[in-house]
Amino acid sequence: MCPGVCKDRLADAFQRFGRVPIEKRRIVVPPDHAAFEWDEDPFWSAGGLIHDGRGRVLLIRHRPAAGWGDAWVTPGGRLEEGETTLDGLHREVQEEVGVAVVDPILTRILQQTLSDGRRTRHGYFAQFVARAASDSPRPGPDVQELRWFDALPADLAFREDYVADFSRFVRAATF
Repeated sequence: MCPGVCKDRLADAFQRFGRVPIEKRRIVVPPDHAAFEWDEDPFWSAGGLIHDGRGRVLLIRHRPAAGWGDAWVTPGGRLEEGETTLDGLHREVQEEVGVAVVDPILTRILQQTLSDGRRTRHGYFAQFVARAASDSPRPGPDVQELRWFDALPADLAFREDYVADFSRFVRAATF
């Protein structure tokens, strides 16, 4: 796939956070899914659960053109050229919800194959848990709505990916 670039990105993440699980998955997306271009090299993205230290997580709904419909998603997105997974997490969270993050923990890397039935696209998602440095977020230009949640909502995209992180890291942070 992308041996040099992927190896370099993984090496940086593993050096900082230690070995984490790498999970493979196949995702079917609608043909008009707007989250990426089909003809690019494999993509890298970072994001995850952003919590307030008291058990709440910050989730967003993108504007309709983003391709996630009305589902809640975690802050995050595509990495820029040469950006590390951690730098991408910091930038994406700042852009989408206007808060800095502290105490990030890389929980897994998802090796994803996305397909609309005709085309296939490969990518990687570095999944984090981090605490927001502020409890006063503000929506970025691509965010339609943001909200703090005490529990993971049923309509969270890829909800099953976050249940363990929520239970292990977010709930454990409550006092």
